[in-house]
Amino acid sequence: MKIKDVLTANLVSTTLMTLFSEAVSKADGNTYNEAKILGELLNRITPLNKRQAQIAGWIGHYSVGVGFAGVYAAYLEKAKAKPTLVNGLAYGALSGLAGAFIWHATFKAHPNPPGVNLKTYYKQLVLAHIVFGLSAAVVLKKLEK
Repeated sequence: MKIKDVLTANLVSTTLMTLFSEAVSKADGNTYNEAKILGELLNRITPLNKRQAQIAGWIGHYSVGVGFAGVYAAYLEKAKAKPTLVNGLAYGALSGLAGAFIWHATFKAHPNPPGVNLKTYYKQLVLAHIVFGLSAAVVLKKLEK
């Protein structure tokens, strides 16, 4: 798989995932946007000001997305599989569980984490990753034509 395809899948999938998290945030009245939370975590433990930390949060969020899209693409190549809604859904769910584990460890290790309803956050995070996985499958399928 071409790096350009992975980057394109990341850009589309991370954006759609983030829009999903933002929609859940607005509906629930809480912040579940991963980039914003990452920025807040950075703002609380680094010398970055709030604006710099938010920019770093967004860069970090999309950078992690490259990794997630890359792992999905590598799986497809290794398995000699085509991107489908089924394997995109499965990958999204698995990556969502992995993401929840990573975020949980991050919140526990952070000396001053923001007040996020973790139970709700993890549920929406898994769903957001399913959006990511499905989006990545659709994008990669379109790009292979």
